[in-house]
Amino acid sequence: MLNIKYWIIAFLIAGGFCAWTATAQISEDEERDTDVETSEDEEMIEEETDGEKVHFSLWGEAYDESTVSQRDRSNLNSYSHIRQGFNLNGYGVTLQTYLFFRYGKDLKRDFWNNRLEVGIGIRSRFFERIFLALFAESLRGSYNDIPEEYPQPEDKKYTDFRSGLIFWYGWDTYYEPSKWFMLPLIFWGEIYGDFIYYRRDSDNTIGYLQAKMGFHFLRLWTVSVDGYAVTYLIKDKNGDFWNNYAEFGPGIWLQPLPDLDLKFYIEWLQGNYFGIEQPDDPNPNPQHYHDRKIGILFWFGW
Repeated sequence: MLNIKYWIIAFLIAGGFCAWTATAQISEDEERDTDVETSEDEEMIEEETDGEKVHFSLWGEAYDESTVSQRDRSNLNSYSHIRQGFNLNGYGVTLQTYLFFRYGKDLKRDFWNNRLEVGIGIRSRFFERIFLALFAESLRGSYNDIPEEYPQPEDKKYTDFRSGLIFWYGWDTYYEPSKWFMLPLIFWGEIYGDFIYYRRDSDNTIGYLQAKMGFHFLRLWTVSVDGYAVTYLIKDKNGDFWNNYAEFGPGIWLQPLPDLDLKFYIEWLQGNYFGIEQPDDPNPNPQHYHDRKIGILFWFGW
């Protein structure tokens, strides 16, 4: 029997192709403009097929988030990734392939936070305004060197296959700053969720949800300050206690420049484990807890 990862990759490719061709059949009688405007910052090739347009374009993104968690021994934990690939856009469907690099490091030398991963991935997106994508990734990883007095991984190098569903949706109201000091009080929100299969983690499936809603509270020159309420929810199939909890609480973030997605934030959280744990790996933490999380978040896309 073929490995499950080949079935999933084939499903992603077939699903994207079927949705693509079905939309083409529906819209083949519509009139379309044949003029193409090519951006100086983006390489794009246009291919004509029966009067319809197919676009190839490069894309990429860089992301980093570093946090200090009071509950986790005031540990400083940093996670970064870079993706670079190309899009195949047509008829409302986007098929993306990409190479990626991930790196994690922390202050307390927990081996599971200190790793490097490289690999290849594929995603099928079906909407423009809502980010909803099926994906699959194959990767190789290695744990960073950690002094012998700290806990060590069983194997320094590993491979993994991951696949699942990613969702993101945000809403906001644009406003033009007219003064050096403003109190916009404009409501905004965003929801992110994923549901991911990890072959290496004992074939575990983990669901994650993050929801934020708040107000643009203060604008001082280029600096904006937002207040929000946040909820984190994580649940897995295997019953590992560290993957079964909920957190909620208020937060504040500061964004120095409006056109740069760089944010400094602090959150005060109340948390609760679901009481699920393995007999040979009991939860050493109290079921109810509180946390103060301080972080820096950066994202840039091209």
